[in-house]
Parts: sequence; C-alpha cells; structure tokens
Amino acid sequence: MSVVPEPDQQGRHARPAPPAHTDVAALYARHHPRLLRQAQRVLPGDQQHAAGDALMTVFGRLLQQQQDGSLTEQPNWEAYLLRAVTNACLDILKSSARTQPVEDPVDVAGQERAPADPTGDTAAQRLDDATRRRRLDAALRTLPDRQREIVLQKAALERTNRDIGRELGLSGQRVGQLYDQAMRQLREEVNRHGD
Repeated sequence: MSVVPEPDQQGRHARPAPPAHTDVAALYARHHPRLLRQAQRVLPGDQQHAAGDALMTVFGRLLQQQQDGSLTEQPNWEAYLLRAVTNACLDILKSSARTQPVEDPVDVAGQERAPADPTGDTAAQRLDDATRRRRLDAALRTLPDRQREIVLQKAALERTNRDIGRELGLSGQRVGQLYDQAMRQLREEVNRHGD
C-alpha cells in the first residue's frame, strides 16, 4: 500500500522522503570488492587505474542524492550498483576516447602500423570491444525488466536460478526459461546491429 503525501499550499504533492535506513557507507563497505572487480573487468588494461574513480563517481552521486533527499531504496542494491559502476566505466572510456591524441597510423616507410600498447591489444581490438559492449548495452535495454534483471543477476552476480526465482517469486525452472529467451533475444539484437 502506497501512502500519498498531503499536498502543500500550492496543491503540489511533496516527494516522499526516502527510507532512513539506506546507509551509503554500509553499501560501500559491503559491495566495494565486487564492484571494484566489475570495474576492472569493464576497463581495458591501460585504464585499470580508473576503476576506483568509477566507484567514487557512483558513491559520490549516491551521497549527493542522500543529502538532496532524492535517494530511493532499490529492491536489489547489488544489481543496481553493478549497473551503475558499469555505466560509470563506460563514461570513463568515452571520455578518454575523446581526449586521446590522434596518431598518424602510417609510419615513415608509408606502411600502416598498429599503435603500441603494453597490454598487447591493438586500437582496433579495443574499438571492437567497446563497440560490442555498446551493442550489448543497447540490446539489454530492449529486454523486459524481469528478463534484464535475471540476465544481470546470473551473468554479473553469478546467482543460481533458484536464488533468483526466490527473489522474483518464480520457480528456478521458469527463471532458466526466461534467461534462455533473453539470451537468444540479446544474440539476435547484437548480431542485427553488427551487420
């Protein structure tokens, strides 16, 4: 049952206050190791130093929302935080791509060369990886909320069908079916945009 706040003098409804039990510091302490691993997984080798920046961006925003009174309780904080950290990492990658100096891809002998990279990746491989991540992100947004939640919990959190089903009020078998459907849809969507 939802409680509608009383209107103010102008007849507008005030935003309900967030639950007082959301402790951003406790969220940070509890989820920090997993979120840091996620950031390191998303960022390429030459950007690993920015993993901590991604976490600070996410938790800085949460603290600001807490101060503004706009922080809302999430049904699954871990999934929410993983998605937020992934998005912060993608923002870092986009920002660094815009500020990278453009090198001449042709050396003095007139032959095309791949830029040197200590991780062994070429710029083309990194671009291909970033393109695939963007396609996957766009494809994830096309999924219904329930299927997207199942995919994120299975893939990012490595949860079992039974655990996810308990949380969503479904059987483990139904979670598996929805996951398989979602993965087929994601493959089709990514491949369609890849052509």
